[in-house]
Amino acid sequence: MKRLLISIIVVLSACALGVIGHAARASFALSQDIPKESKEQPKKVKLAADSLDDKWGEVAFDHETHTLKNYTPDGKSVGACVECHHTDQPKANLKPPLVTSERNVVLTAEVLKDAAAGPVKMCRACHLQAGDDSKPLPMITKDSKQLKLDNEVAYHTNCFACHDAAIKARPELATKISGSDPKGCVKCHVAK
Repeated sequence: MKRLLISIIVVLSACALGVIGHAARASFALSQDIPKESKEQPKKVKLAADSLDDKWGEVAFDHETHTLKNYTPDGKSVGACVECHHTDQPKANLKPPLVTSERNVVLTAEVLKDAAAGPVKMCRACHLQAGDDSKPLPMITKDSKQLKLDNEVAYHTNCFACHDAAIKARPELATKISGSDPKGCVKCHVAK
């Protein structure tokens, strides 16, 4: 009887350790940072996960929806990759204030299937977090102020331009998405 009880305890302990180990591995896998570059399109990402803002936290961004559905401002077509990933097109295609180009062809999902194609860089690869001065960042003028084009300014600029144009083209979207209206932060950001 004693041996049976000890055996049951050993088996249950092993099961418990296995479950805890699996949970720890799963938790580790879920908490991995988004790579700075990849050839795999992410489905959902968290923007501003390390925001320095005291009020606003991360933004759940559905990359898959934005790249596969009619999410252009007029709602009639799928947006091009280069609308956000501006470095992934020939320099001749760039419009000010964009100046950085690292690809000789326009990025598409088909381009990424080529084994020789370079990976897509995430915003953070070039646009550093505010306070990270490990490399120089370009400056832009916004509302008569000079701003470093850090990660937060870069994606806000991209998001606002597209969302403002979408709200202008389709006013009914104003209740669903936020443009540059500062009262709309809660539509995208999680409050801290």
